[in-house]
This record gives sequence, C-alpha cells and structure tokens, in this order.
Amino acid sequence: MRFSDICSEGIITVGGIGTIVAVCLVALVLVMEVIPLFRGARVELLSLRQTPWSASEIVHFELNEYQTMGWLLTRDGTLRSVRLTSPEEKDASNHASFEIVHETKLTDGPRITAVSTATGTTDLVLGFADGTVRMGEVHFEPTFVDPVEIKDWFTENSGGLSSAKLKSPGDTAVYKDGVVQLTTQGQYRAESLAWSLGDPIDVSETEIRLIDHLPVDNRTGGLAAKQKVFAALTADNQLKLGTVTEKKSLLTGKVKVTSKIHDLPSAEGLDSPKFILVGGLGHTVLAADATGKLARYDIRDTSDVQIAEQVDLLPNSDAKLTACDWILGRETLFCGDSEGGCSGWFQIRLEDRTDDAFADRESSDGFTLVEAHVFPAGPGAVTSFGASSRSRMFLVGYDTGRCSLFHMTSEKHVADIDLPESGAVELARIAPRDNGLLLEAGDQIAHYALSPGFPDITLASLFLPVWYEGYAEPLNMWQSSSSKIEDELKFSLYPLLSGTFKATFYSMLFGAPLALLAAIYTSEFSTRRTRTVVKPAIEMMASLPSVVLGFLAALVFAPIVEKIVPSCLAAVFIVPFVVVLGSYFWQLLPRSVDLRLRPYRLLFLMPVLATGIYATYLMGPTIEAWLFLGNIKYWLVHPEEGSGIGGWLLILLPASALAMFALDGYGLGQFWRGRIAKMSRGTFSILTLIKFLGLSLLALSLALLIGGLFDLAGWDPRGSYIGEYDQRNSMIVGFVMGFAVIPIIYTIADDALSTVPAHLRSASLGCGATPWQTALRIVIPTAMSGLFSAMMIGLGRVAGETMIVLMAGGNTPIEDWNLFNGFRTLSTNIAIELPEAVQGSSHYRVLFLSALVLFLLTFMINTVAEVVRLYFRRRAYQL
Repeated sequence: MRFSDICSEGIITVGGIGTIVAVCLVALVLVMEVIPLFRGARVELLSLRQTPWSASEIVHFELNEYQTMGWLLTRDGTLRSVRLTSPEEKDASNHASFEIVHETKLTDGPRITAVSTATGTTDLVLGFADGTVRMGEVHFEPTFVDPVEIKDWFTENSGGLSSAKLKSPGDTAVYKDGVVQLTTQGQYRAESLAWSLGDPIDVSETEIRLIDHLPVDNRTGGLAAKQKVFAALTADNQLKLGTVTEKKSLLTGKVKVTSKIHDLPSAEGLDSPKFILVGGLGHTVLAADATGKLARYDIRDTSDVQIAEQVDLLPNSDAKLTACDWILGRETLFCGDSEGGCSGWFQIRLEDRTDDAFADRESSDGFTLVEAHVFPAGPGAVTSFGASSRSRMFLVGYDTGRCSLFHMTSEKHVADIDLPESGAVELARIAPRDNGLLLEAGDQIAHYALSPGFPDITLASLFLPVWYEGYAEPLNMWQSSSSKIEDELKFSLYPLLSGTFKATFYSMLFGAPLALLAAIYTSEFSTRRTRTVVKPAIEMMASLPSVVLGFLAALVFAPIVEKIVPSCLAAVFIVPFVVVLGSYFWQLLPRSVDLRLRPYRLLFLMPVLATGIYATYLMGPTIEAWLFLGNIKYWLVHPEEGSGIGGWLLILLPASALAMFALDGYGLGQFWRGRIAKMSRGTFSILTLIKFLGLSLLALSLALLIGGLFDLAGWDPRGSYIGEYDQRNSMIVGFVMGFAVIPIIYTIADDALSTVPAHLRSASLGCGATPWQTALRIVIPTAMSGLFSAMMIGLGRVAGETMIVLMAGGNTPIEDWNLFNGFRTLSTNIAIELPEAVQGSSHYRVLFLSALVLFLLTFMINTVAEVVRLYFRRRAYQL
C-alpha cells in the first residue's frame, strides 16, 4: 500500500506539473509570436553618396525593388539608368557613388517642364515647354542569365569576370545596358530599363507647369475601358482636362489614338494652383493653391465639368501648403505645410454620416473631402514627400534635414531619420519592397536599410475605431484580405470580441437555465429510478461531435426555423407556460391517483410538451399577423412601419415573469397560503390554478403596457437586439451551442447538489419547509460554489467553441447584438484564416494575438470562477 501511495502521488504530481508547464508553454509560444507586432522600426545607414547631378535639372528619380539600380530623368529629356555602387566601392572622394549604366534621349524637342508618375505603377506623363503632353511608361525588366553567358560577356568586354565585382551574394556589376546581381541562391539576376513614349498631344500654346494623370490600372468608374485621363495647368493659369482614347482595329491590329482637351472652370478664391491631382476613381480633379484652398472638380461628365466643392486644407492656420500628393491607391491625399503639419484627407458620402459634423459643407455631388488623419507636427517646413508602393506608409522630409516615416491608416509614427550635416530634404523615396530609404539633402544622398516592423498594427487600431478610406466615420472592422494591394486591410479585434461575447451570451442564455434546472430536478425531486435514466442520457449528449451539431444547425435547423420564426419565438414562452399549466392540472387529480401515477410523471410530460409545441406552431401565423405586420422579415427591416411592441415583448415578458415570481414568493404567496391553507386539496388546487393564470395574465399585461409606452416614446427595438434576419444567426447558434454545453453544466451542477449533506435537507423538511423551499433556500446556497464552477466551465466551453459557430454563425465579423444576425468569433476566425495567412505577416501575427486574447479571456474566466467558488465554499462551511 505504501508503494502504491507513493506511485500514485508521484504520477499525480508529474501530471499536474506537466499540465501547468504545457499551459505555460502554449502561452509562451503565443507571446513570442505577438511581441514583434509592437517592436519599433529599425533604420540603418548603408551609404552616403555625393549627388552627381544638379537638383534643378532632375525631374524624377525612381529606384528598383532590389535597390541595385535606378533611373532618373532630366529636363532636357535624357533618361539615365544608374547603378548604386556598394559601400566598399569608393570613388575619388572616398564615397559610394552612382555609376551611369546607360543613357538615352526620350525626346529631342522642347524641355520637360512637368512630370507625373503614380505610386506603384510604371506610367509616365510628361509636360513640355511648347504646351504638349506625351504619355508613356518606364519600367525595369528582370531576367536570369546563364553563368556561362555572364562569363563570356565579361571576357569580351572587361577582360574576364572579376572576382572583385561578383564575389559574394548581393554584389552587382554593369552588364550590357543594365545591372547584374549575384543572388543568395547563386543565380545571376540582370535588370535593364525599358521605356515607351507616345506621340505629342497638343494641350496649350503655353508651357505645361503642372500635370497629373490617372494610372491605367486605376481605370474605373466613369472612365471607358480604353481611356486615359490627365489634368494640366498651363503657364496662363488655365486648367485643362485631357482624355485619350485608344481603339484597336480588329482587322489590321492598328491602334488609333484620339484625344480631347476640355477647359476646367476657374474657382472663386483660388489663387494660382500649386498642386493639381486626378482622383483614383477618375471622378474628380483637385486643384490647390499655396494657401491651402482646394477646389474639387466633378469630371464624370467631361462635357459639363463643375466645381463640386471648395475646401480649406489648412483651416485656422497661416501656414503655406508645401506638399500635396496621393498615397498608394490615390484615394487618400497627403498634405504638408510650412509649419511641419501633416494630414490625410479623403472623400466621404455626406448622407452616410450619423451626425451633423459636416452639415455646413456644400457639395453638388453629395461627397465631401474630410481630414481623417492628423499627424504630429515636424521640426520644420515639409519639403519632400514619398509614398510606399506596397503599403500605407509614407515618408516626409523637412527643411531641417530630418525625415519622418508614418503609416496613414494607423497614424503610427514609425521612425525618425536625421541626415548628417545636411540641409532641407529635397528627395524622399521608399524602396518598392519597403526595405530601404533614399534621401537627398544638400549635395549628398543617404541610402538606408529599413525594417519597418508592422506599422499597420497598433493597440488603438486593434481595439478602437479607425477611419478607413471611403467610410463616413471611424469604424471597427475586420477585413484581412483584398483583391488589390491598394486596398486597406482592417485588423480590428473588436468585432471578433463582440462576436465571441455574443455567442457566449445567447448560448448561455439558452443552455445554462435548462442545465441548472435539470440538475436541480434530478438531484432534489426525481426518483432514483428516473435519475438513473435521465443523468446518463444527458451525459451522453456530450459525446456528439461539434461538427455534427454544426452540420445539423446549418443545413437542417436553420432552413426550418427561417420558415417559422414567429412560432420559434413564441415557443420560448408558450411551451414553458403549457408545461407549468400541466403541472397545475396534475394537482387536480385525486390523491390516490396522484400517488399511483407519480413514478410515471416524466412520461406524462411528453404529451404536454408535444401539445405546447403544436400549439405554438398553430399560433405562429396569428402572432405574426398581430405583432409583425404579417411578415416578420419585412417588419424587422422597416422600423418606420408597424409597432415595436412585438420586439419589446421578447425582452419584457421574461422580466415580467420574474417580477410575478418575486411577487408570489415574497409577498402574495405568504398571504395566499395563509388564507387557503385549511381548504380541501381540490379547492386549493383550483384556487392555485386561478392564481397562476391571473399572474400570467398580469405578466403579459405588464409587458404589453411597458412595451406600448416605449413605442409611444419612439423607442423601437429594431436595429438594436433585433434587426435584419439572416438564415444563419445568433438564435440558431445559441440553441445548438446551448444544447452542446448542457451536459457539462448539468453534470458538474448535479454532482455539486448531490454532495450537500443529507442532514441539511432533513432539518429543513423537519421544520415544515416544502421540497422546493428546501432546494431553493438550503441546497442551492450550500452548493453555490459548485454551481458557479459549472457555469464558468460552461462559459469557457462556449467561448472557445469553433465548429458550431463556424458552420451556423454566418461568419460575418460585425459588432451588433442582433439576435437574427450572424457573427464571427475569435476561435472561428483563427480556424478560417490561419491556414491561408502568410507566415510572419501582420495578418499571421494578429491571428496569434487573437489566440492570446482568447487564452487570456478563458484564463480570467477560470480565475474568477475559482475566486468565487472559494468564497461560496467558505460560506457553505458555516452551515
């Protein structure tokens, strides 16, 4: 025995410690995956290069995605491709430099006076001094070259492949008209520059000062499939809108290009525009002057262009507008001023606002430009701007030599970079892969390596409303995927937390009362024979797989319930009423018959239940016609029609029933029993039945009265806890998941009630208390710690449920509490999206954060349960 005790103690100890260690390891893994989300960015200086050109002669500079080469365009039309030499390759001034690889003349005509490019695209539009515009593109063409071909070329042109040039991965060298790089896989990747330029388009007789265009990939909305659009400002301050249409002949294959130029009306109060921009949908043109005054033109009808609205980009400020450009997607406008202020603007639909914040705006098309994001002011005037081509990050350069990196959506201040011994930042570029920065200030260019971390994730963006593009106000949203890189991803956990709490609430609302009442019945009122049948049957319910329950809920229950919604809602009240009514009729039986049939009461309950269900089914259409305009789905989505009393009854009837129960138990009941206690059994039963019917009628009347008052006051429940009906909704999930959690709560609660000492029951019954009074005032308080533990374990089970919610919950990440709407929980979101999330991405780590939040949620529930359990246990010992 001693040996077995020691072995048992050792096994239990190892198992307990192993469980604790396993739980801690799970938490550690989750924390390790989540920590990088909140680490800061890392910026490392790679090299400083002397600027080999005059800044006034350069109209544009672009970097390739590998940061090995770039291209620049000068005002005389020369296009140069350059190689970024490595820090080890020093020039005569002991600096890394730019090596010219190839140069060509795009045009031999007049000088370039304006240029338009678009973030993330290869489009290029040039404006010239003679008033013409030419459209084209410049892009890098990567290829992989055979090592033998590389060796032969260097042998012919450089006297052999120098080990000093391509000796280790990452090294670059000039190859033909481009640059070749040795990759980490030992391959030779070559890149060269390709370009095309269309014929001149006559726009004006004077030079083009400003120009912007809509990239070809952004052709949506009012633009035809083969139509390009640009806007230009001429030297005589005339705004021009140009449309270029390309038609390809099906017979000859030739492309016919036609262009039309439209004059834009001048805006009152707008000085000579300093910035001109075409909106990403091709519906608007923006023109802004140095004072921040902006005119938005509606160009959907090019034959009748109108000024839609005028907005002040610098309200309550004397600063000057020094930077104004689009970020990725061309929907959010960045504005920077001479005092270092930075902000983000985009259009919203005025009618979508729920307040009067923009009621004073005058707009002819129903849209208005709003300041959605404001960033910390910089140390000086904004002198340069650069947007990322793959994210919502942007780079701002100031006249003090500092650059700041921000993320537009999350408003996160990612990093600050101070250029050594420099003046105003004249060029700010983010590498195409967001892994590098190129900054020009004074006579030098600084090249930085960038590791931005996860700038789109902050605690505020995870749990607080964020103002996303196109939405009228800040919202909590979850949208982790998109068809385009330009779209904003939305990682708010609030809708998922809301869905988790919603599923938990409705499931426990259905399952917990049934489980606890069943436990009280089998423990305190049923015979031993009934208990031996009921308890194993309920416990067998726990063996049903969640996926089977979810399958039944989605494909069987949901379609049936959709056809009889009023009957299902009425069943919540009518079926319990019929069961209780049947119990009162049972009391009318003669005493001898009652004693003879008592062991079989459970069998007689079945036809009563069937009667209640059938009565509910028959009354459903009448209830729908009386309370829901004859069509509950129509009634739910038209709050302007009908009365809201039907919705109020759903919540007021249970409250009224509880009020009547309290009235009977603590007031009327004692008075009533004192008056009829000495009457015969038959008379007592009849009067008790009459009292029950009277209290039921009073509860219904009270609910109708209060609901009517609310309805008269204009309070309609539609749009709150009831609303539009979806087939897979919270009601279905609550029923099925409540069914799944009943066995757990029932088993633990029944065991807790059974452990109450028998002498407490005997003492209560001996003092004249009824079995119900004994159960309510003696047994339940004594077993409260166990009952609360059962509830908390059931709560944790529901909070972590996946398959039932996945199949029957609708999978809609919304944050309302509509009983008839779907939702998405933390657990289902992880199950759906983790297999497809890119490892190490923001999406991937936010999913691990979701798991950590769920872990902490269940941990808190269990901790609270244990604290409360110990409290009730100490009280029980006092008995």
